[in-house]
Amino acid sequence: MVVPAWAAAAARRGELRVDGLWVAGLSFPILISHQSEEWVWPGGFLPFCNKQLLGSDSPDWPLTERVGFHVNVTAGWVSALAGLALWRRTPAVAAAVLCLEAGNALMHTGMAIRTRGYNPGVATAGLLMAPHAAAGARWLARSGRLSRGQAAIAGVAGAAFAGLPLAMKLRMRGS
Repeated sequence: MVVPAWAAAAARRGELRVDGLWVAGLSFPILISHQSEEWVWPGGFLPFCNKQLLGSDSPDWPLTERVGFHVNVTAGWVSALAGLALWRRTPAVAAAVLCLEAGNALMHTGMAIRTRGYNPGVATAGLLMAPHAAAGARWLARSGRLSRGQAAIAGVAGAAFAGLPLAMKLRMRGS
């Protein structure tokens, strides 16, 4: 999926330059690249997250493959594609995705600092998500297309994503 996602973005590069569409249009290929690093190559996010980040004795609990699928595909893909589809009407969804990217980059960076090493997803979070989130936020701020209320809602979405590790720890304690 990485190659087709980036090929589609490259094929539409002229369109992505118009009216800041790149802010929403690059979210999906960036997300696919990030998820591929986490789950496919080099992979290993599930056991890393459960054992090292969350302190679980099990490599597949409390973050299960099913939960991971819904976080990555159901929430991730839908929000990235919705941000692109709704861009001309409102940049609010794309702004929320930028906040999710920033939260994800902070989470991976924090894990790398905590473990003093690589974790599955840290490379794409740092090299793709963080710069895209920063540049996209800057473009949105300068464009004036995003209201303060929309920006606040987008920020809540980013904060909610950053709170996922806490929710997983609470899930682990509750079992």
